[in-house]
Amino acid sequence: MPTRYQPLYKWRGTKLNEKGEPTDLDWLGYDGEVIIGRIRMVSGGPKNGQWQWSGHGPHVPVRLTPHQGFEAKPREAMRKVEEYYHRLMRHNGLRGSKDDR
Repeated sequence: MPTRYQPLYKWRGTKLNEKGEPTDLDWLGYDGEVIIGRIRMVSGGPKNGQWQWSGHGPHVPVRLTPHQGFEAKPREAMRKVEEYYHRLMRHNGLRGSKDDR
């Protein structure tokens, strides 16, 4: 059985509003205070049940694409965000705090 991906960064469930509880279907990844990306489960349409990932990061001179996509499992979507974040930072001469390359 394959080993389940262990995220490198802190992931927190997002709140739909200030009074709401965090949801298990929408997450933000953080490197300290920097939001590195978001994953969310798609509910409806042709991608129903898949996890959409979007890579973010700090303000940098050059952004990379593709910066979003879809995965079947939430941890794989987290992996895609974290890999994007490391590529983005390296491309701009920087490093994420968990990037050991």
